[in-house]
Amino acid sequence: MPILGSVLMEAEGDRLRLAATDLEVGIRAELEARVSKPGLMTAPARKLWEIVQESEAESVTLRALDNEQVEVRCGRAVFKMMSLDARSFPAMPSAEQVQESEGTKARLKVRPQVLRQMIDRVLFSASADESRYALNGVFVESPSAGMVRLVTTDGHRLAMIEREASGFALERGAILPRKGVGQIDKLVAFSSEDEVELVIESRLAWLKCGAAQLSMRLVEGEFPAYRAVIPSNPRYTIAVGLKLLQAAVKRAAIFSNDRFHGVKLHINGAELTVSSITPGLGEASDVIDIDFSGEEFSVGFNSSYLLQMMAVMPEEASIKLGLTDEVSPGLLTVDSDPSYVYVVMPMRL
Repeated sequence: MPILGSVLMEAEGDRLRLAATDLEVGIRAELEARVSKPGLMTAPARKLWEIVQESEAESVTLRALDNEQVEVRCGRAVFKMMSLDARSFPAMPSAEQVQESEGTKARLKVRPQVLRQMIDRVLFSASADESRYALNGVFVESPSAGMVRLVTTDGHRLAMIEREASGFALERGAILPRKGVGQIDKLVAFSSEDEVELVIESRLAWLKCGAAQLSMRLVEGEFPAYRAVIPSNPRYTIAVGLKLLQAAVKRAAIFSNDRFHGVKLHINGAELTVSSITPGLGEASDVIDIDFSGEEFSVGFNSSYLLQMMAVMPEEASIKLGLTDEVSPGLLTVDSDPSYVYVVMPMRL
């Protein structure tokens, strides 16, 4: 559908309203404008964005031409692009149509920076495999009254985070699409609002952020019983500085297998050795001093899974590694955010 590559623009009064969608995720926004003639037009979204990005003019003038083109003027620069019939643009629901009804399951009001931090700390572990549909999103629920929890997993690792959210309740939970949550992250990054609102219905979810409205279809299916894979009582707990562990894993990963990215963590007395070996290529190891008095053992993990988690945490944080043996999942937590949990399945190396 070529029209999905276009942005719909409606000029009326002193406002310019914009809309774009790929039928899974849609966005509406509006801004102030001087309208000399009201009406509808479309323009190729990416080209229009590139024009505005490169423009040094203080304002942009848009005009629909008679030959199915739209003219864009930025200072002395003039651009003309093909325009598709605005009537072929797919119908999009509006957040104004969302009313308190049986269809509205939950409303979450939260500060933009809080929502963005929650998304950043879990989105990376959502599955990108579209065949695993129920894992291709972010599970949102309310574990207790006034709390919101986000969970993601791809079957090899799991990330979970909680925050206080007054008035929020969603016991059965809902799965937001990975693509939609990524757009929420981008939208709230530029928000100057004190609060944004996420509305979850039976089939759709909305984010209202100032003059912008982001809508998305909920992912159908059942999210897996994730609580069962979170270790409740690891045999060993090892505390280590994030920067130290991150640097050691990066160095060891240089000689890890390009396909599996495996590194071995060997705990022996007061030392944690992070190493890797690939026959025909080479080997690497690095040692970190730790406080440990248990039995000597080793466990392997995908280095990318460890590094992705550490990349979204404060550099000054301290990580606690909850380990049991070489075949049990590893539990990673951080001292600066007790509500955050990260679980990684081990690898045989």
